[in-house]
Amino acid sequence: MSPQQIVAVFARLLAVWIVIHLPSQASEIVFLSRGDADRGMRVFLVGGLAVEIFVSLALWFFPLTIARKLLRSSSEERPPPSSSDVWLGMGCALIGLWLLATSLPALVINVFILGSAIGSSGDISSSVRQNVFYYLAEVAIAAWLILGAAGFQKVFWWARYSGISKPAE
Repeated sequence: MSPQQIVAVFARLLAVWIVIHLPSQASEIVFLSRGDADRGMRVFLVGGLAVEIFVSLALWFFPLTIARKLLRSSSEERPPPSSSDVWLGMGCALIGLWLLATSLPALVINVFILGSAIGSSGDISSSVRQNVFYYLAEVAIAAWLILGAAGFQKVFWWARYSGISKPAE
């Protein structure tokens, strides 16, 4: 695959990710419309939602155009094809980055809450402590996926071919 095609694939993945997160943002608009929220804030949220829909549609329907604008290639020489192990490693690293990007901020917030709640209510600190352990495990898994994709590849290929006898050579 060419670099433009790789960027186009990631542009489509970004479009899917944006669309997956749109319902939660739309629910916030509905929640704000019920309360005594500022009208300007609702207009801002609806405008942001419209921009996100436009961006996700552009990323989905024109990924190669966007990739060509981002990457100017001087030569049209095709690179050699990548192996499936390279794609699996890259996918593991991307999933690890996504997991790290979603769990690390929550871990920091929960550690801060736990630090400020020490000595107050026992119920709050125990639930927050559970959240800290949960997000700590997510950060560890994310680091494993980012740094140790080779180990995950071995597990993946073992699971894929387990129970299948190897061909005689």
